[in-house]
Amino acid sequence: MIAIGYDVVATTAHALESGTLASWIPAITPLSRSNFGPSGDGTSGLTTINFNIFDKGGDGYEYITQGYGRTSYSYMYIGNWHNGIDIAAVYGAPIYSPTAAIVLAVGDHDDFCPRLAFGRFIVLEDDTNNLVLLFAHLVDIDVQPGVTIAKDQLIGTVGNSGDETGTHLHFSIFQSAGFSMASAHGCGPYPQGHDVDPFNYLGTVYQ
Repeated sequence: MIAIGYDVVATTAHALESGTLASWIPAITPLSRSNFGPSGDGTSGLTTINFNIFDKGGDGYEYITQGYGRTSYSYMYIGNWHNGIDIAAVYGAPIYSPTAAIVLAVGDHDDFCPRLAFGRFIVLEDDTNNLVLLFAHLVDIDVQPGVTIAKDQLIGTVGNSGDETGTHLHFSIFQSAGFSMASAHGCGPYPQGHDVDPFNYLGTVYQ
């Protein structure tokens, strides 16, 4: 299990994955956030986030409002890099885990740096695939650190905490090797590690 150390400030190593997506996955053109109400006002988008929506034939890709890496919004972030994807959803939409996992960390960056980071977040450790999953901008957190959860278990609900322009779920995937939760950016425990492109895992590893 990954050790969590809050006394080490690490530098996040970013790398754009070059893996081949499954042939059926559509080309991703992130939608304008205006498609889901003014700046994602929390009244439109997915009413439930279960990751089987990214299976072949699912409509999950229709709700991506920001992709991975360098995007039209990434100038707002450290290193001009968006380390995950944004999924449009209504305020309070339940989020179900895409995998069995151990809850590595939960927290609220707004306690340290209001409206400047991920807000309320959950970090899951997927030992089977040697990956770590981050779910951010939540309103409710329904799991506790150290607990083992099942695939499709409710873990929290979509909110608008942290630094965001509207209601959505931020979802990141990191490699387990080298990952830590370390104090950074004046925002308390912060995910540190090598993020990877979620599109290489959705609909295949996570479905």
